[in-house]
Amino acid sequence: MSINTILVPVAGLISPTSWGSRASIKGQLEKIWKNYGTFISKASVNSNIPKPIIASFIAVESGGNPNAGSAGHITQGLMQWNRNYAKTQLETEYKKGRMTEGEKTLFKKYRVMNANNTFRDVTNADQLKPELNIAIGSILLGQLLDESWAKSDKGYHLDRVIAVYNAGAYGSTGKMARQLTTPKYNTPTSLATAVSSITRAYISKVLAKDGAMDVATSDLKNIIL
Repeated sequence: MSINTILVPVAGLISPTSWGSRASIKGQLEKIWKNYGTFISKASVNSNIPKPIIASFIAVESGGNPNAGSAGHITQGLMQWNRNYAKTQLETEYKKGRMTEGEKTLFKKYRVMNANNTFRDVTNADQLKPELNIAIGSILLGQLLDESWAKSDKGYHLDRVIAVYNAGAYGSTGKMARQLTTPKYNTPTSLATAVSSITRAYISKVLAKDGAMDVATSDLKNIIL
C-alpha cells in the first residue's frame, strides 16, 4: 500500500483536552522521534506508510514508552499490537510476497525468522524491543490499509483503520468500521460518534485538530515528514 497525501486535521473532530495541550503533544512527538526516528524511518520505507502515521500511533498507544502496558500483557510495547496474532500476520506478509528484504533481515537479526524463512512465536521480550515492535506494528497497519474497506476513491479511511487497530475487526466497533455500504459511518466524524468513547478518543487523538497527525505534519513537518 502507499499513502501519498495526508489530510489532517479532520473538521469536526477535537483532540481530547485530557490528552494534553498542543505543546505537550509536540514535545511527546519530538521525544518519540529523538528516541525512535531511525526505526520509524526504516519501517516507513518498508511499509510505504508515512512516518507521521507511525509516529502518531506510537504516541497514542504508548506515549513513546517501550514498556507501556501491564508487564507481560499480550499487547505490551510501543505500538501495543497483540503478540498472539503476530506470527500469523508475519507469515501472511511473507506468503503474499509483501515482506521486503529489509524486513527479512531485521526479523532474522532478532531470530523471529530463521534461515529457512519460517517464523517462531513472537514473545513478550520481542514486543519490548523498539525496532522490532515498530516493524511489526507497521506491517499490521499496512495489512489493514490494504483491506477494501480502508480504501476510497479519495485515498484511505484512516479512521476505520484506527478503529479496527484499537478495537479489533469483529466486535461492534470493527463491524461498523469495516462496513462499505452504510453512509451512517462513512466519515471520520460519523464513525467517531458511533463507536465507544475509547475508540472515539483514539480517532480524535490521531486525526483531530491539535491531534498527533496535525502536530506531526505541521509543527514538526521539517523533522518527521
